[in-house]
Amino acid sequence: MSSYLKRWSLYLVQSAPPIPVPRWARGRGRSRRVRSFAVLAVGFLWASTGVVQADAQLTPSPSLHDAYFAWDEGRYPESMEAYLEVLRGPGGEELVGEIARLTGEVHPVRAVDDDGQGVSVSPDGTQLLWSRELNGGWVTRVEPISGGARVELMGAPGVFAGPGTVAYLDPQAGSLRIRDLTGGGDRAVPLPVILPIALASAADASDLFLTAAKEGAGDRLHIVHVPGSLVDEDGTPGEVRVLELGAGHAADPMPVAGGRFLVFSRPTSSPVDVPSGAEPTETPDPGLGILDLETGEVIHMDGSSPSVSADGSFLAFIRSSDDDPMDRVMGVPLTAEALSAPGGPAFRVLLESEASPADPAVSPSGDRVALELRPHRSREIFMVPADGSQELRQVSREVQHDRFPQWISDDLLLAMKGEFRHRRAYVYDLVSGENYRLSHNNTLRTIAPEYEWVAHPQAEGVAVVAERDGDTIDPRRALWWVDLTRTVTREDVEARLEANLEREQELLNRGRESFAPIAEEAAEVAAQVSVPRIYNYAAALYSFGSKFFTEPGNQEAIQYLAETLESWGYDVELQWWEPRGVATANVVATLPGTVDPDLVYVISSHFDSVLRSPGADDNSSGTTALLEAARVLKDHPREATIQFAFLSAEEAGLLGAREFVRRAQEDAVHISGVLNNDMIGWTRSHRLDNTIRYSNPGIMEIQHAAAHFFSDLITYDALYYRGTDAAVFYDAYGDVVGGIGSYPVLGNPNYHQPTDELETINQRLVAEVSRTTVASIMLLADSPARLVGLQEVEAEGSATAVQWEPAPESGVTGYRVQGRSAPQEEWRELGVASESMFRLPETEDLSEIRVRAVRENGTEGWDWAYLSLP
Repeated sequence: MSSYLKRWSLYLVQSAPPIPVPRWARGRGRSRRVRSFAVLAVGFLWASTGVVQADAQLTPSPSLHDAYFAWDEGRYPESMEAYLEVLRGPGGEELVGEIARLTGEVHPVRAVDDDGQGVSVSPDGTQLLWSRELNGGWVTRVEPISGGARVELMGAPGVFAGPGTVAYLDPQAGSLRIRDLTGGGDRAVPLPVILPIALASAADASDLFLTAAKEGAGDRLHIVHVPGSLVDEDGTPGEVRVLELGAGHAADPMPVAGGRFLVFSRPTSSPVDVPSGAEPTETPDPGLGILDLETGEVIHMDGSSPSVSADGSFLAFIRSSDDDPMDRVMGVPLTAEALSAPGGPAFRVLLESEASPADPAVSPSGDRVALELRPHRSREIFMVPADGSQELRQVSREVQHDRFPQWISDDLLLAMKGEFRHRRAYVYDLVSGENYRLSHNNTLRTIAPEYEWVAHPQAEGVAVVAERDGDTIDPRRALWWVDLTRTVTREDVEARLEANLEREQELLNRGRESFAPIAEEAAEVAAQVSVPRIYNYAAALYSFGSKFFTEPGNQEAIQYLAETLESWGYDVELQWWEPRGVATANVVATLPGTVDPDLVYVISSHFDSVLRSPGADDNSSGTTALLEAARVLKDHPREATIQFAFLSAEEAGLLGAREFVRRAQEDAVHISGVLNNDMIGWTRSHRLDNTIRYSNPGIMEIQHAAAHFFSDLITYDALYYRGTDAAVFYDAYGDVVGGIGSYPVLGNPNYHQPTDELETINQRLVAEVSRTTVASIMLLADSPARLVGLQEVEAEGSATAVQWEPAPESGVTGYRVQGRSAPQEEWRELGVASESMFRLPETEDLSEIRVRAVRENGTEGWDWAYLSLP
């Protein structure tokens, strides 16, 4: 950094606006984010998460307009000041709920467990039950919803079986066990089956039903009935019996409130292995069934996706046929009269539609049915009356999928927004018409995918299984309780905003310091990224149709990419190989390093698509951003080498990345870091936002800073790389991976569909990702990588020291060492080592050390090496 810029930075810290803006930060009038680098020390940006702001399509109160639209336009300091001013001023208490909705959660949330699935709430609404893996086995846990003493049962899955009673499967004994939560008794119920699979119970009864296989019956699935008298030991013990429900499989028992009827499915296949020499069980007339437990009468019917009202009065299901484009939502009252009516059960058509109706959910009182339809590219939530009038009412309106409706009460509906890797639950008030996000982690940037939702029977709360920390790699998914009986307070919201502002402040301060040595050049190069050029690349790739590796479009794309890169002066390597007997190639262009050419940074995107899609977003968007990055960086080589890797056959199992890595390892290529971009061009609104998907937090922070200072991109983050080419690099080279992916970890309703077309792509968004990628790789390739081999050793005189492997980069002048005594403490400077060893001060009681290299070009390591001390 020049002496002028040093003086300027100091001036910013000590002065208020107006301020002089250095030449490199003016951005040639094109980008307020480049300019924001200059004003960072005066006002700190608080970035909206697409998870809050972009999902919450709200019209705020007039007094919040300034704050709301400042936030929406990216004027974050102004927005924060306005929100806090309103919150702390007269009438602020009345606007707490609205500000809470715009910035995070509305209701208080309690952490229940760090892992959980198969969640249920007791019929009386006092207990919460879930299952989890623990020490290599499964356990079922039960806890009061308000918190308190927890009961742990060694088995799973578990269900409530009447008041104060839990039933669960013992996987060791293959038996059913009953636990009295009040008295603590635990007993086994012998079962006439060899492989119990799943349990079910009615909300108002203690009878149990389970899906199981019988000895000597091959893979056939049966339903077993365990009478309530065996569960609660009250009255004459009943008999555990296998229900006779017709030939073929019977599974998925759904006990109906009232105790008379049982709804079940008749699947075509079984999860049970077929015995050697036997034939798989065939189910004649697969579909659904209804059993009258009083008379034993069984009704078989064509259908799927059954839903029963909480009061047991009504059943809805989907009926479809390969011979008819029209699907039907069917319904029938669950009464003896309706099911035994002359001429057959009194089924009624609730809706006829060619828009793929799915996942019906009957309201608690049985008078309405919520369901999904796909009237356009994305799925929406609708409602129809249960009387057969077919009066359709639309509930959700969003370009992302809205799916899996379930009822909280007759007036509150819960539905899930987004694609399966990042769903979020929204509450729809059917009286007022308002909706809001149910659960959030209250952070600015880290996304929080959700996976399971269970509502309280009296609408007092919802259990949510979610990765609120954004960690999608850890197999654990935490369980949370959202308390619908209370809302957050003004103090809660104020503390939320202040905490996030402080974290954002620290993040951007670190980014400003990291980029300072190359800021002027990074701004200049990033500004050269061209939207028209990106569109031109995209149109060419789109014209090739599907680029699946077996299709002609794949070969056309290889030729186009190679010729385009060669036209800019690159030497291009085509990595030909034959997956599954079909020739395809990765296209690799190399920008040699000026100082350390043997150290390599890779930017990659796959250019193939799935078989039935042109892949405009997945992944021509990543490909075009990479092309443009290669173009603008051609005359700006970095100190380390940069490879631009256009990978084939990702959609066939990450095959291109595997071939690239195989060759790199065979040639002993030293890969120091990787950026992988995949699906970056779709956005649901005018906002330019995307998600950093990373394994390395240092790279993640650099990408946040690059987006903020050198582009108009708003970035979120998630610890996420599974199922992508990034996973191949992670497996080969460890924790050195970053990159950008679809908002925010997949929201595009055209994902893997024929509708993934050129017209759905926001090329400006692609350009902003390209700018972010350019600035990120410029800093990474000029900076020392994370050190390896950090360990504690003995020094002379029995003193304690730490040492590490010397940094491989040229021009390293020293190593910065920091330490702290406890995780909650701030890091403090311990000194700078000139060699790869540092003697720890004897007066310091340290629990953790971190070290990174410092280079003569002014850069420091893009991530710290950490060591916990005993």
